[in-house]
Amino acid sequence: MSKLLAFSAVLLLWLSCASLAQTASNYVDNPRNSRPVERPVSAEAKAEAKRLYKEGVKYGLAGLYPQAVEILQRSIKLDPENPDAHFALGHAYYDLKQYRNAIESLKTAVELDPKDVEARDRLGLARAMLWEQDNAKLTAQRQKVAPRPRAVAEQVSIGVKMPPVPEKPVEKTPEKEPDTAVETVPEQPVEISVEDNAAANELALTKIYRVGPNDVLDIRINDNASQSTLFTITASGLLEHPMLGEPLQAAGLTTDEIGSRIETELKRRALNDNPKVSVGVRDYASHTILVSGLVKDSGTKILRREAIPLYVVVADAQPLPEAARVTVLRNESNKTFEIELTQSSEMNLLVRPGDVITLHPNVAQFVYISGEVTQPGEKTYRRGLTLTQAIMSAGGVTRKAKEAQLGRDDGKGFLVVTKFKLKDIETGKVQDPGVKPGDRITIKE
Repeated sequence: MSKLLAFSAVLLLWLSCASLAQTASNYVDNPRNSRPVERPVSAEAKAEAKRLYKEGVKYGLAGLYPQAVEILQRSIKLDPENPDAHFALGHAYYDLKQYRNAIESLKTAVELDPKDVEARDRLGLARAMLWEQDNAKLTAQRQKVAPRPRAVAEQVSIGVKMPPVPEKPVEKTPEKEPDTAVETVPEQPVEISVEDNAAANELALTKIYRVGPNDVLDIRINDNASQSTLFTITASGLLEHPMLGEPLQAAGLTTDEIGSRIETELKRRALNDNPKVSVGVRDYASHTILVSGLVKDSGTKILRREAIPLYVVVADAQPLPEAARVTVLRNESNKTFEIELTQSSEMNLLVRPGDVITLHPNVAQFVYISGEVTQPGEKTYRRGLTLTQAIMSAGGVTRKAKEAQLGRDDGKGFLVVTKFKLKDIETGKVQDPGVKPGDRITIKE
């Protein structure tokens, strides 16, 4: 009996080891363990998978995304190594706004075909849309928990501070004059600063999209599926539609504005008494930015909004460990923004179409101090350094020190010198000035 039990134990141990070995063999040459190595696919299976892939693409182009997902899943099950099928499945998930599923399928497509630029671009868009979707859900949850503001406050734009408004007139009844009329406290005017207006306008850019050249629109009139629905905006920004008398200047308009203008034109031409036009963007192409430098995924990216936060762009490009700062060259104003990756507040800077984003390493920068200080010489610059802090890094001033001369390059090779009384800075009469890399500081008697 004991021999039988021992034999059974050995047999179970051997079976367990064999099972583990088989599982491990599925992940050979796959260090990330993201997808096991599949067995060779037969020619018949590949042919059927290809047929299903083409059928799924047709369903997707027809706008039947759930059916497309089902068919493409069957195709991938037959041939898991087909990158086109994974991309088509990710595109269908994307159109269904199932961004998490879209990301997984598109990641597989990029792994199978790293040179597929369209798959990379679509993956970046899916990540950006997932961020927007999650952020919207989080905002909605916070609004449910937070107390509902008064009706008057709801009319105020985001970022505008509104003074308290009395809910009813305040009645003042003096003791000696009982017949005195009711005194009403006048409402205080809402003061909207230029900064508040600019902030509200900036935020609005993250929620709208204005159509541009090469964008592909999906236009449906009264849900008529028998007509072609996809139309590409021309290089000059025109929309050519058979139901319009002449091309419509669509560049710079939102999809709602385009739909409204088509409805107006159809009514004017008496082609339809009550037309219902829905317009969506099928493929985004006009809003491009360029990302370069210390990132894994560099190149041209496509925005789905008029602007998105910088940290979303950087996260999508996957910065390398040595990246420490980023520069944004604004196309419309030729202005350059320099931001450290650790400055979370500044990483909210909105990126706009045409911007060039470059990630750089952390480069040592210096300021130079001479004169009446204990330890003159070259001092390391750090962000936010002030004149007083720079002097302290030089060991402080001597007893003779009275004045600081701050020399700075004006960008044209000339040195501009500004003088400050040390006593005025110490007493708070003059604000402690900021120092920039390359500044020359001379402490005088």
